[in-house]
Formats: sequence, C-alpha cells, structure tokens
Amino acid sequence: MVYILFLDDVDIITIFHQKAKLSELKEERDEMEIQLQQTKMVLDELSDINALEKFAREKKMFKKEDEDIFVITYE
Repeated sequence: MVYILFLDDVDIITIFHQKAKLSELKEERDEMEIQLQQTKMVLDELSDINALEKFAREKKMFKKEDEDIFVITYE
C-alpha cells in the first residue's frame, strides 16, 4: 500500500500536481476562447473599408503621408 501511494510512478502527489495543472490549463483555454471571440468580432467589424481606416488610425497610429498626428495625454 505504501508503494502504491508514495513510491509508484503514478503516486498520490503526482496525481494532485496533474489535477492542479489541468485546472490551470482549462482556465487558460477559457481565456483564450474569450480572446478568440473578441478577435472574431473585430475582424467582422473591419470588413468595411471605413472601419478599417478608423481602426488603423486609432489603434495602430497610422497616418496619411501629408498629415501630422498629435497625441494628447492627461496626467
């Protein structure tokens, strides 16, 4: 009985560690699924050329060649 609980390759400590890691991986998977849904929504919104330009200007700080951009930050 001692061998099975503590000395075997699949002992009680290993089982607890694997269960903890499994729960962490499930949480990470759930977070990734949420991020995937958000990314899909953004891609759907970017199908319009005007929305694409707005996204590029606001999020990625793109600009046209003949314009200057001023970023105002509040402290």
